[in-house]
Amino acid sequence: MKHGAESLIMLIVILLITACSPTPALVKVEQQKGQLKVGFDIDDTILFTRDNFLKAPALSDDPDHLDYAWINTHDSLYSTLIKPVADLVWFYRAHGHDVFFITARPGINGDAVGRFLSSELDFPVELGKNLFFSPKQKDPATGKKYTTKHHLISELGLHLYFGDSDTDMIAASIAGVRAVRVVRDQRSVDAYSSNYFGDLKSDPEKRAPFGDVNYQTFLTRGVGPFGETIYPIYINTEDVNQSQE
Repeated sequence: MKHGAESLIMLIVILLITACSPTPALVKVEQQKGQLKVGFDIDDTILFTRDNFLKAPALSDDPDHLDYAWINTHDSLYSTLIKPVADLVWFYRAHGHDVFFITARPGINGDAVGRFLSSELDFPVELGKNLFFSPKQKDPATGKKYTTKHHLISELGLHLYFGDSDTDMIAASIAGVRAVRVVRDQRSVDAYSSNYFGDLKSDPEKRAPFGDVNYQTFLTRGVGPFGETIYPIYINTEDVNQSQE
């Protein structure tokens, strides 16, 4: 009986202490606006740039060593706006969402890219504000180049990222945002097929197992090999021609 009384007294004391304790302050969570931050790749996403790259001077025999100082100043001559993606950009901006451009091009003469996009899209695209250059980096141990775009995607707090390449899908996935694959113009696939569903033009191998039948299945299903949503702009020749008019 004595033990029961002691337990009751202890319970009352605990209740009194709890009642007298100050109420913990609520953690103030900053409310976000219903506003998206949407990122877009440039080459073969917002701009059809095949001709610009094919005409670019080479700095060495390495196909990756193109003169990007030249490329970045020649979009106005050889690159064209991909209208269906531009419509998306205008759609997002019309609804109050923020749009950013992130490219793997080196940034030398990058302000020229901003001026061209500004003239084509009819709003300011400015280096360091909504235009960013994020070249790949080489692993010194393996010599393989890896995307660095995920750093900017995270820093900018993007919610969506549109791109055409495998590395765009990887960067978005690493950053934890939704990746949307823009279907690459077939002329660009023919000109440089790597980094796109592995490599659609190579002989089947582990790093590039997908052929044309697999590719068409991906497009039909609307889901790519990285689990990304596919935005089907280029499905047939008629669509390609209309997008470039």
